[in-house]
Amino acid sequence: MIKSKKLELKSILPIAIIAIVALLPLFIGNEYKIRILNTVMLYSIIALSINLIVGISGQLDFGRSAVVGLGAYWSAIMMMKFNFPFLLAFITAGLFCALMGVALGMICRNSDFDYLTLITIGFNEICRQIFLNWIPVTNGALGIKQVPPPSIFGFQIDTNVRFFYFALILLILCYVAIQRIIKSKWGRAFEALRDDPIAAVYSGIRVPDYKVLNFALASFFTGIAGSAMVHYTNYASPLNYTLDESVYMLQMAILGGLGSLPGSILGASLLVIGPEISRTFYEYRLMFVGLLMVIFM
Repeated sequence: MIKSKKLELKSILPIAIIAIVALLPLFIGNEYKIRILNTVMLYSIIALSINLIVGISGQLDFGRSAVVGLGAYWSAIMMMKFNFPFLLAFITAGLFCALMGVALGMICRNSDFDYLTLITIGFNEICRQIFLNWIPVTNGALGIKQVPPPSIFGFQIDTNVRFFYFALILLILCYVAIQRIIKSKWGRAFEALRDDPIAAVYSGIRVPDYKVLNFALASFFTGIAGSAMVHYTNYASPLNYTLDESVYMLQMAILGGLGSLPGSILGASLLVIGPEISRTFYEYRLMFVGLLMVIFM
């Protein structure tokens, strides 16, 4: 009886939380606050993808902002230069980033923890330099401006409130998909890879192949978050995809708790909302974040 009540509560609680969050725009009239919530949800998707790599698979990745940038630039270029509809640009951005994840995973498939970290740092810097110097495609340091807002079957998502619901639906879909991956055979293999790679090999798990798969899956979710973000901010710049930004994203996953999907959302919320509480001290964001991490750890 008690067990059935617990299961019932466990199934009702997520629905109740989603319903409460969906009603927030009705009570928050301030556009600035809704914009912050939208940013939290986009960063939450990125933090979830990082948790898939770092928390579930145990691979320390310092190159996530590069993948965000790849998704953003791909989506912006496909829409503005090749007249792709938003949905096609959005989905292909995820697939393109998954392909880049495969390429990165192939390089890292036989690398140990510290070497893998250095490779992802190098990958981040290579991508940033491409964004900065491939001027005919990326417009260099000026970036790509006036990226059109999302449009789905003619419905323009051109206000903060409309984007709130788009980002909420996207976050729910990504959360459920990543949760299903973790509970699948793939997820169990990723956890074995994290806990003991040698034991995983002797258990018949193809560790290098699963490492590549992990990077591909995580990069897909990171890529669609980058695509959504560029269409929300209407601007892609190399300054947005630096190593500092990768560290900032990684901190979200760590702060919320590695391996915890709700923790990814909590970490993103703390690190996006926290510095916004007082814009006066925004230049000390990294110090503030460090202090938060020490306190919460």
